[in-house]
Amino acid sequence: MQIMHATAEKLLVIDVCMEPDRLEEIKGLSEGLDRCQKSLNDYLDSKRRIFPRFYFISTEELLSILGSSRNDCVQEHMIKMFDNIKSLTLVKSAMGVNVATALNSGENEVMKFKNQVKTEGRVEVWMNDVLAEMRNTNRHITKKAIFDYGRNKDMPRTDWIMMYQGMVCLAANQVWWTSEVEEVFDRVAKGNKRAMKEYLEAQNKQIDDLVRKVRENLSRNDRSKFKTIATIDVH
Repeated sequence: MQIMHATAEKLLVIDVCMEPDRLEEIKGLSEGLDRCQKSLNDYLDSKRRIFPRFYFISTEELLSILGSSRNDCVQEHMIKMFDNIKSLTLVKSAMGVNVATALNSGENEVMKFKNQVKTEGRVEVWMNDVLAEMRNTNRHITKKAIFDYGRNKDMPRTDWIMMYQGMVCLAANQVWWTSEVEEVFDRVAKGNKRAMKEYLEAQNKQIDDLVRKVRENLSRNDRSKFKTIATIDVH
């Protein structure tokens, strides 16, 4: 600032540059800036090592997160750190503590956490807690979907699909399809020569049910979910 004030008082660039010790002064400022930059990079790397998904955002974006005391500072950057996760659902618990209760996708699909995650303190720490709970909830919901699919054999599969997120339905469908195909091979080995044809008929009926459901009045996200499952089923 002193150099710039002095420069503003002298309009001739030569006079400004010929000031005693000016070159050494500027070199010192440059070296100091390099040291500051290195210290800053070391600091940011320490945060990124704790929560590696911070590597997906720029230095400026990470500084804006670390420089804020608000837990919603991560919201606009969630889509970069998590694939197609647009935001967290952030609320205050009954005890007055800031918590995250769900993940929201780009299609506004919601995955409620099995356990609330406290979002106070160091952001890189509680973001790791969010990541762990995301995995925990995902496993729980997927296992529940697989269980419900097998338990409620009388329930139309289209109704079951409406109960869960598209990603969960795709995973559970693949599990049951694999199991059912293996069962068909066992039946063929035991002498039932029509087992594969019978399963094909069941599969075609399921696809017909999906086609009829898609023609109904569905939300954009539900329609996309049924179309995706129908595509996978046909393949």
